[in-house]
Amino acid sequence: MSSKLITVFGSTGAQGGSVVKSILQNKSGAFKVRGITRNPNSDAAKQLASAGVEVVKGNGFNKDEMLAAFKGSYGVFVNTNSDDPAFDDPKNPTELDLGKLLVDTAADAGVKHFIYSSGASPSALTNGELMIPTFENKNQVGTYALTSGKFDYVTIVDAGWYLENFLVPDLAPVLGGFPLNADNEGYMSLVCPKWGGKEDVPFIGMMDDYGDIVHGMFLDPKAWNGKTIQGVSEAASFDKVASDFEKVTGTKSRYVPLPSWKDLPTFGVKSLETIRHMFGYCQISGGLYFGEPTETHTAATLKRIATEAQGKIGSDAELMTVEKFFGTHFAK
Repeated sequence: MSSKLITVFGSTGAQGGSVVKSILQNKSGAFKVRGITRNPNSDAAKQLASAGVEVVKGNGFNKDEMLAAFKGSYGVFVNTNSDDPAFDDPKNPTELDLGKLLVDTAADAGVKHFIYSSGASPSALTNGELMIPTFENKNQVGTYALTSGKFDYVTIVDAGWYLENFLVPDLAPVLGGFPLNADNEGYMSLVCPKWGGKEDVPFIGMMDDYGDIVHGMFLDPKAWNGKTIQGVSEAASFDKVASDFEKVTGTKSRYVPLPSWKDLPTFGVKSLETIRHMFGYCQISGGLYFGEPTETHTAATLKRIATEAQGKIGSDAELMTVEKFFGTHFAK
């Protein structure tokens, strides 16, 4: 059996890196992996190469480079970086332009299965009350891919709130210091707006689960064709997040909701402005981050498909939980 080539756009990023990591663990020999990067000489790219990834240079804005990078690929996973400084220059194409270019170029290269990291449309789900440009751009690209008729299979995956965000020192001040810095009363206080609806925040273990979810799609493309998949490991309230942290670490913790989503501090950072508006979108839509009720059954099914191909059993074949994540990274 010849191996099918899977090419990952954004292979040194969090999402792309997770996909690469999962597929490399496939023991069946079903796939080979190619990673696209602007800088093959970066440390991250060299690590991929040493792990067995075919690393190729490619700038997403260069159609000829992308055509060469996608050539020979059975499947492609694409995640575009909304925070790429290149999008700040009005002379450059937008993220919507880039996404469409990648769809068209992958089709021209003969790709059969196209998986795109997208999301719901806040403007549609809030009846025009709130629009988040990065979300809208990705949604339009996803719709373009789904309706293009250029591939045998198209699947959309929408990533939830990265559990790994709790490990980023620069994000802790945005969340009241949680879970890295205690407040003046000695609590690890998670301070942020309410989510909305059932308060079931969709958390995703990016390095533990996301890649397996995408890997599972490539293993059974027909079953997931035309569908949008929720990238979620556990749906949990912020109260539960604080409770799980206290349970695992023994550090007294609590959730302190902000009066309004507009009160989330952003320190003038563009990406944080997007997060603040995300809270607004979720509150107005009734917690429907994915545009529909959050569920973990599909992600769990895809996880099992991938981990079976990796020869994993037991807890290694199960989705990450908030409690387990904190236990891995914070337990004393």
